[in-house]
Amino acid sequence: MTIKRRVIVNVFFASFAGTLLQRGAYFFTHDVLGFTQAQNLWLALLVGITYIAGATSSHKLAVRFGERRALLGILLLLAIAHALLAGFSSGALLVPVFAAIAAIQGAMWPLFESYMSAGETPQSLAPALSRYNISWALSVPASLALAGPLIASGSPRSLFAVATALYVGVALSCSSFPSQPVHLDAGHADRPDERTVVTYRALLVSARFAMIGGYALMFVLAPLMPEIMKNVGFGTAAAARASGLIDVARLACFVSLFAYSGWHGRKLVLLLAICALPLGFVLTLFGPSIAAVVPGELLFGGSMGFLYTAALYYAQVVENASVDAGGAHEALIGLGYALGPGAGLIGSALAHGDGPGSPAYVRGMALATAPLIVACVVGALRPLIRARRAGAAARP
Repeated sequence: MTIKRRVIVNVFFASFAGTLLQRGAYFFTHDVLGFTQAQNLWLALLVGITYIAGATSSHKLAVRFGERRALLGILLLLAIAHALLAGFSSGALLVPVFAAIAAIQGAMWPLFESYMSAGETPQSLAPALSRYNISWALSVPASLALAGPLIASGSPRSLFAVATALYVGVALSCSSFPSQPVHLDAGHADRPDERTVVTYRALLVSARFAMIGGYALMFVLAPLMPEIMKNVGFGTAAAARASGLIDVARLACFVSLFAYSGWHGRKLVLLLAICALPLGFVLTLFGPSIAAVVPGELLFGGSMGFLYTAALYYAQVVENASVDAGGAHEALIGLGYALGPGAGLIGSALAHGDGPGSPAYVRGMALATAPLIVACVVGALRPLIRARRAGAAARP
């Protein structure tokens, strides 16, 4: 099996394990530990902050220890942390360990991304990243489907035991990775020319602004999903599965982008995703019924899939598949992780404790998230407008 295929397999299982905690934990804290909506949002805010710290440290770890050794150390730490939660999962322990796990995961993903992207030309990078994205995205709805029954069972801590076993298996598999991924030479004939790099930098900035907004809105939704889904009629196990529709739509987008690469360097699809994202969010968060929430999840997830792919693709092309490129990408995701729960906490405070569906809740969440949506949409549109003006000025 080639190194790229091995990366894809290991990314699936690492993502499966990570999702059990990253997304399933909010159902665990809500249903087993009795966390309130506000407590789940504070937990998500803490996770976002520590994730940023981990992502920004990934490049330094790779330089100091080498990519393979850094990756193995990270995977073993994740296994130990999840084993600790499997044995002792009280609220007092879960919060600091969950925060530490987020930091470790933030450092892990740029290493996998570098192994997957290294040595690829701009033409071959897109299908390589699509396979990578399909791999981890496939694991998310599958993991959520398992998380619900595990939490609803008589042994909800098995959620963490399963993750422990998966991380041990991934570490064993990655132990024979090359010590460092092999990158294209800076002067390689297939590296993009300066004009293309300038265009891609503008698209990268746009995609990153929109992606920050997407992840922020995603993590307004994630801690609230138990209540959103139950409010429209889902039970515990069904709610966890239904919340995975966002991830199903994102996966469908990744598959589509594997088949079609005509979006490279073009602004229209990026513009459509930027516009679709807030619409899907509004339908999901404020929808009064399944008929509104489900289409909202699908629209939100599809636009998230494109924005994630575009941001990662342009970063890896511009920065030649460095760990630092992935680190910046993951740090911005972490920023979204933090901004989202922060907005959710403000919205909950403005709602005065009223739950999903109430007029006060709708008003509070709208006031809290509107500035975030406007800032990210404007930030995403500005590079596109500037690039269009520059192109118009350059034409004779």
